[in-house]
Amino acid sequence: MKTRAKRAAVAAVALVLALGPGAAQGGGARPNVLLVTVDTLRADRLGCYGATAVRTPVVDALARRGVLFEQAFAQTPTTLPSHATILLGVGPLVHGVHDNANFVVSPECPTLAGHLKSAGYATAAVVGAYPLDSRFGLTSGFDLYDDDYGRQKFEQATYVERPAGDVVAVALDWLWGRAAPWFLWVHLFDPHAPYAPPEPFRSEYGDDPYGGEVAFADQALGTLFEALERSGQADRTLIVLTADHGESLGEHGEETHGFFAYNATLRVPLIVAAPGGPRGRRAGLVSHVDIFPTVCDLVGLKKPGFLQGASLVPLMKGKSPAARTLYFESLYPYYSRGWAPLTGTIQGREKFIASPIPELYDIVRDPGETENLAGATALAAYQRRLDEIVRLESRASAARAADAADRATREKLRSLGYISSGSAPRKTAFGPADDVKTLLPFHNRAVAAQTLLKNGDAAGAEKLLRDILAERDDIDIAYTSLAAVHKAGNRIEDALEVLRLGTEKLPDNYEIFLTRISALTAAGRYADVIGAFESAALPRQDLDPEIWNQLGIAYVRTGNAAQAEAAFEKALALDPDHPAALSNKGTLFLSRALATGESELLEKAAACFAQAAAVDPSYAPAYNGMGAALRRKGDISGAVAAWEKALALDPASGNALYNLGVAYLEQGRNAEARELLLRYQSRFASSLPPDERARLEALIRRASEK
Repeated sequence: MKTRAKRAAVAAVALVLALGPGAAQGGGARPNVLLVTVDTLRADRLGCYGATAVRTPVVDALARRGVLFEQAFAQTPTTLPSHATILLGVGPLVHGVHDNANFVVSPECPTLAGHLKSAGYATAAVVGAYPLDSRFGLTSGFDLYDDDYGRQKFEQATYVERPAGDVVAVALDWLWGRAAPWFLWVHLFDPHAPYAPPEPFRSEYGDDPYGGEVAFADQALGTLFEALERSGQADRTLIVLTADHGESLGEHGEETHGFFAYNATLRVPLIVAAPGGPRGRRAGLVSHVDIFPTVCDLVGLKKPGFLQGASLVPLMKGKSPAARTLYFESLYPYYSRGWAPLTGTIQGREKFIASPIPELYDIVRDPGETENLAGATALAAYQRRLDEIVRLESRASAARAADAADRATREKLRSLGYISSGSAPRKTAFGPADDVKTLLPFHNRAVAAQTLLKNGDAAGAEKLLRDILAERDDIDIAYTSLAAVHKAGNRIEDALEVLRLGTEKLPDNYEIFLTRISALTAAGRYADVIGAFESAALPRQDLDPEIWNQLGIAYVRTGNAAQAEAAFEKALALDPDHPAALSNKGTLFLSRALATGESELLEKAAACFAQAAAVDPSYAPAYNGMGAALRRKGDISGAVAAWEKALALDPASGNALYNLGVAYLEQGRNAEARELLLRYQSRFASSLPPDERARLEALIRRASEK
């Protein structure tokens, strides 16, 4: 995966392509299918759903030539579970995926892509960000699954993404000359936080950066749709557009999504534009689970028997909506933080939220869900209805789906060495103190402390975080944020003590585990990194290539080359294109080649560095390692070119400064060598042992000679 930053201008957005020869479709062929999912898109931020402050002419035009569903709902407010529901045609109780972090879609689950592929469709997916990485299991049935969004770095606070223009450009590249019929899923991540729209949307929506990202995504879709028009394929292509979930934007005290299950995050746009199909707006409760059967009907394929949703074609043709009850859940707080689970149902105008502090809303009269009717209503019938849905839908297949993927991944890792044994039993009894409504304000205060630290008020941040922990000592973000305050002040031991206390209080919390591993690494306590890893029993660590890469580094630093290589192999089993693991594996081979003189090890090292640079051309350590391998082979010119590239990518790279300085000296380029070696000395000499410092000074004296 290549690292890309969100750019202020994306050339692909301004480029309109015809799809070229080979894209023609015979009169009797099935229609193409284009599925567009826009991450974190609120329905009420689109003009066709009533928005006035955000311009979305492309989606609005799509709505005019298709059917817009006014009451479409996701069943979860998180990305991976919602996309599993869309592509599998079953809800979370059946597919068993309940949040982004702790689950992998089973490869045995049939998908819309696989169903269309079996009917002769070419299939492709182009996704915009980490939550839909191929390792999470949605690849089944796709000829191409392009997740080249960049690398999710160790202890990264926000997801790595690629901008909408880049996603559309890749999609158009796949479509170029593509014979029909085809199925293409395009996922745009841009409306997701942090909100950073490119110009001109940054200026135009200065007070509403979320709206700016929505407008930018709309413009990018214009490039895609116009290419279909110019190629003559628009009138032969079924387009389905939806969002995985919405965004709270501060409603109910939730800044983004993933905690609550109010309409702000569960209500989504859904537009179906079929070739020659009906147009207009339709009322009635519909959901993601209905997309798979609807596509089947519209392209003339038999619907698989396992589907839970209903085809929307009758509703599109004007039939009255059938009564239904929709299950929903928000279980990220439960699985990732140990908070009380949140589930519920929507039936007609009534929305019931089951949690330790239950809620009931009339979402027709009160769409903003501001008046909780639970206190004045007998809730037993609502709870029984929910329990019955859970009983009926939680088939044995749900547990098998979640376990099968976990088991397959674990077996792959176990074949490479040891693996953790599992996690401690989860808490099963919850009270009002565990309710998301009770705990989210503490989370928000911790986020406010992070802002204080970012703005330079470390003392204020520390006080606020200590106050939080004095009130509630089970708020994970308070521990990790307080550790960040200490690390920013070079108080690494204080940070480690905070994380030790957090680990004792919340031993199953992965964020504290990650932060502790990072702090131990920063402190150079590599034996403790290994100990912390081996004593943990967190399922997520088995699926996280970054953790295995960090463990490999710790083994290198403690002199255990065999275990280091095994750890890097585990990282690469999870992510074959992980540049850091590839580069670190290359460094391991290189050090062994230098010690033994084995040319085979040197070739393996060079291959690892070359692969790391190929998958991420911006990854400086890969070029530094490549330079070292080339120098060992006697190719001084190639080594210099590689080190120059490394230094251009990372001017602060100590290794590149030193290596290039020495190489320049060997080439007689003394002035250039002296400049680099002096830069290295000013930055790193104080941390060098006496013999290395003396060697550096001798090199600088040589470089200073005329």
